[in-house]
Amino acid sequence: MLKCELDTPALILDLDKFEENLIKMRDFAAKYGKKLRPHAKTHKCPEIAKRQLSSGNCAGICVAKLSEAEALADAGIQDILITSPVVAPQKIARLTILNDKISNLQITVDSKYQVEMLVSAFRNRKPLHVLIDVDPEMGRTGVPFEQAVEFGEFIGTFPELILDGVQCYAGHLQHIVSGTERNAQSTRLMQQGAAVFRQLAAKFPSCTVYTGTGTGTSAADVLIPELTDIQVGSYCMMDSEYLAVEHTGPAYAPALTMLSSVISANHPGHATIDAGTKAVYVTPGAPAQVIEEDSPNKDIVYSWDFGDEHGHLTFPENISFTPGETVELIVSHCDPTVNLFDHLNIVKNGEVIARWPITLRGCCR
Repeated sequence: MLKCELDTPALILDLDKFEENLIKMRDFAAKYGKKLRPHAKTHKCPEIAKRQLSSGNCAGICVAKLSEAEALADAGIQDILITSPVVAPQKIARLTILNDKISNLQITVDSKYQVEMLVSAFRNRKPLHVLIDVDPEMGRTGVPFEQAVEFGEFIGTFPELILDGVQCYAGHLQHIVSGTERNAQSTRLMQQGAAVFRQLAAKFPSCTVYTGTGTGTSAADVLIPELTDIQVGSYCMMDSEYLAVEHTGPAYAPALTMLSSVISANHPGHATIDAGTKAVYVTPGAPAQVIEEDSPNKDIVYSWDFGDEHGHLTFPENISFTPGETVELIVSHCDPTVNLFDHLNIVKNGEVIARWPITLRGCCR
């Protein structure tokens, strides 16, 4: 097949599975009256972001970094939420330019220091729309639930900022293996976020957005009445990490795979491929999986212990590989693995039909 003629390692996106995943998540969210706000940190590809928007039922696209937002804006996308605080003075200067460039920019805020920096930068400019980032007991970013309303009242004193709502993203829950435990923990936290949102919405007419969740907790979070949209990312590609957990909602196909080549097979029971840590992000609990005929082969185990350049396959002695043979992997964690490549090879019926640039690759600022 044509895809086997690619230089390896190479990222493959199965177009049929990808489109099926988009439709499945779109319809699932719509069933519960929620909109999608797909997270571009997963795919880092403007073409995918545009297809997510055009598939319908989208509130916009979200990103983790200002540089990602700038790249999407350059590609013509107008509705963008930056889900991490922007604080450094040089970044806030860039933020003022981006806010003038697109029609609907939103950012998250979580400190009075950040708010004061923004107020100073946006004085006598187009107002900036903000969401309060609440901390779902994760300790990464966000204000505690009990401080969020007071923080919102502080924001409301500044005409330079428009308070659009609340973000609550429990990233630490997304890969809990037990669906029952994951759903229960997420429901508890998202309900606290909902209480904050209700109080702020009663004080500020502009406060109409309660956003958050991820692919792993989406089945529970859509049951929160106040939630307006879901920031799902991995659903469009999937990876071994997500496939290892118990799903309580729709099942999404592994549309993203990696093509690799066997470069040495001199020993029984193991072989070396050309995809090491420079190609496959290290997620020890959920290594990449070798697939055959569209299903993982549990007898073949991938590991990173051969270093940067090389992947290590181990298998029973009744299995053998030959140098030059092609191996297809479900990657361990799609987001950072995609960040290691320049483009996605788009495959339909076993043939490469397009190459989509990973334009947001390396956008870490």
